[in-house]
Amino acid sequence: MKHTKYFEDFLKKEVDLNQARLDRLSRSVKAVTALLESKLAGYRKYVPQGSYAQGTIIKPVADNDEFDADILVLIRDKNFNPYEFREDYIKSVYNVLENDGTYKGKVRLKTRCVTVDYSEDFHLDVVPCVEHKDCFYICNRAEKKYEQTDGGKYAEWFSKKNRIVGKNYLRKVVRLFKFLRDHKNTFSIKSILLTTLLGVCVFDSDENSSEFSDLPQALKTLSNRLNDFLQANPTMPRIENPGLLGEDFTRDWNEAKYKNFRDKFDTYNRKINEAFEEKDHNKSVKKWREIFGDDFGELKDSGRSAVAPSVIPHKPYASHD
Repeated sequence: MKHTKYFEDFLKKEVDLNQARLDRLSRSVKAVTALLESKLAGYRKYVPQGSYAQGTIIKPVADNDEFDADILVLIRDKNFNPYEFREDYIKSVYNVLENDGTYKGKVRLKTRCVTVDYSEDFHLDVVPCVEHKDCFYICNRAEKKYEQTDGGKYAEWFSKKNRIVGKNYLRKVVRLFKFLRDHKNTFSIKSILLTTLLGVCVFDSDENSSEFSDLPQALKTLSNRLNDFLQANPTMPRIENPGLLGEDFTRDWNEAKYKNFRDKFDTYNRKINEAFEEKDHNKSVKKWREIFGDDFGELKDSGRSAVAPSVIPHKPYASHD
């Protein structure tokens, strides 16, 4: 059974980042970028990146987890040379933040960004980026070189795929699979790679298709398509950034991790199909719970009245909007 309402309720209560956290993130981004705009040489604007841009951030599943958001800070520099590592823009951002009383001791230098740690269970990655001759470059401090990035083209690609599916179902399916990854903790895959794999399973011909008539149907469709792709590739395929061909999203993966993901996904895909096709209400809910946990849906007693399951909050934030 589809249990469409249960899926929407499950997303709202257990998966989606609640409004209080989204508001806190928005305030934090506004404060950081306002400081950089006033103090960072060449500051032009910021652009959300990654899950923040795609609208696929999920709530932390475990007590010790945290969520993160990425922003790209665009910088002007008329003397920029992409072939000569002359300016460490990351260090410049770090100095502005570390020298401010609000952020002193809360920032960390990383290979391609500055991370701002917040005590409320999230961190913000600030990625300096220089636009040069219609291309965009970020720093790699470890290798002392500049690397080209897509400058927002990935976000445009994903938004197009989401529009084709309609009703934000692609975004919601991505969130569900990210929750499955974190809830089960049986496979490892970066969010950007998982998001891309699901996005490439959406075709232009899918617009107004019955394959995406509702959320459970969209979940089943994308799960089956991705599983078909994975089973057709016994060795790890190269998955490139759709917004910047040549950038390999599988560069930090390996064959062992890919094989494990392929095997586990095959198992979960089978369970998704079984839960979807099961006609009995309680049996179907129990099958969905095998995938997403006991907080999914409601069981009915013999009198056919709904009995709400007991819900044990994962964190003190469990009183969601």
